[in-house]
Amino acid sequence: MSYNNYINLDEELLDKPIYRIMPIHRFLQLLDDKKLTLVKPKKWDDPFENALLNCAFETSTGESGSFSAKDCVYGQCWTFHRETDAMWRIYSHDKDGVRVSTTPRKLLTALQKAEPKYHNLKCFIGKVSYLPKVKLLEKLMSIDLLNANGSGIAESLLYKRTEFKHEKEIRLIYSGDENACMGDIFQFEIDPAILLDRILFDPRMEKNLRQAYKLAIEEKGCETEVRRSTLYDAPQGLAFKLS
Repeated sequence: MSYNNYINLDEELLDKPIYRIMPIHRFLQLLDDKKLTLVKPKKWDDPFENALLNCAFETSTGESGSFSAKDCVYGQCWTFHRETDAMWRIYSHDKDGVRVSTTPRKLLTALQKAEPKYHNLKCFIGKVSYLPKVKLLEKLMSIDLLNANGSGIAESLLYKRTEFKHEKEIRLIYSGDENACMGDIFQFEIDPAILLDRILFDPRMEKNLRQAYKLAIEEKGCETEVRRSTLYDAPQGLAFKLS
C-alpha cells in the first residue's frame, strides 16, 4: 500500500523552516513536560474548519448518520511565515511570546515516534491550500474520507478559503482511535533539543524580562539557540550627505 503522510508537500519543503508563536509560560511548560499539545479542530476559529467531518452522510440503503472519527482527530497549526507584525500581535498580544522553529520532517517524525505501530495510518503533516468558497466546497466533497491509507481525514483539514491565504499554514494532524479518544487535547512526548532549531523572543519584550526568561530556559536544560526578534529595530548605519 502507498501511504501519504506528507500532504501537499514537495520533497524540497520537508526540511524548510516552519514556525509557531506561543506565550512564554506555555513554552516553559513544554520544556518541563517535554510534550506537544494538539487540539480538536472544533477549537479553530474558521467555521469551515472540520466542515467535511461534521457533515451528515447517507448510506446506499438510505440510512443517515455522522462521521464518528471526527471526535478523535487532533491538529496543531504552524506557518511557513518567518515572522510578521500581525503574527506577533495576534499570538503574542501580551508581548511575552516566543517563536519556535522546526521543519515538517522533524515534526512528523516526532509524532510518528509517539505512535510507532500505526503511524502510517494516523500521523500526517500537510500544507494548507487556499481556494475560493465554491471550489473549496467542491474539493472537500471530492475527498475520500475512508481511503485505505488513512490520509482522507487529514486531507479534509488542509483546505481553507482564500481570505486566509496570508497565514501560509502547515498542519500536524493525528487521527486517534475511536475507542480511546482523549478529550479535546492530545499530547505526545518530544525531545526539545532534537525538535526545535531556534527560539526567538517577541521584539517588544522588555530587556530585563527577556534576560530572566532566557536564564529560565537555560536552567531547564534547553541548549537551543535563543535570540530576540529584530523586526522593530531601527535601521543601522544610515547617513545622509548634506551638500
